[in-house]
Amino acid sequence: MAMVTNSEITMLNNLKPYKNTWKVEVKVLRSWSQQSNYSGEDTFEFLLEDRMGTEMYCTCKRIFLARVKNLQVGQWKFLENFSVYPAIGMYRLSGHIFKISITQCSIVTNSSLTTCEVPSIDHNKESSSEDLPTSGSKRKEGDTDLNDMNSTSKKLCG
Repeated sequence: MAMVTNSEITMLNNLKPYKNTWKVEVKVLRSWSQQSNYSGEDTFEFLLEDRMGTEMYCTCKRIFLARVKNLQVGQWKFLENFSVYPAIGMYRLSGHIFKISITQCSIVTNSSLTTCEVPSIDHNKESSSEDLPTSGSKRKEGDTDLNDMNSTSKKLCG
């Protein structure tokens, strides 16, 4: 039985850890699998972006992979019912102070948005005075070596 959530869409910069019935509309920028010698459990990782250009890291344990199998690079999806935790560690993939964790109740559904409908965000420009600087806001150069789980080819609009 699927958990019924609020139909209100929340932007990534407004997520907080106090509840797990959020609904966000996101595009997957990157995805990869992560092997952990520490926990002995493989995870699948995602870098998500909302229509405002806010990026957020998302992690999914292998046992919940079926919940997010529709999260594909370059596609817009609705993601519901997930946990939000503080993003800790020396190397964070986004400047967001929180990260998303997929749970047994998480749901991914199709969005009607396409890449053509959302204004392009220049991720290489310098931060405006409205942006809060964070130590994790810049990615390491070696991050481009991560392999995507899905094809990263982009369809041209027009």
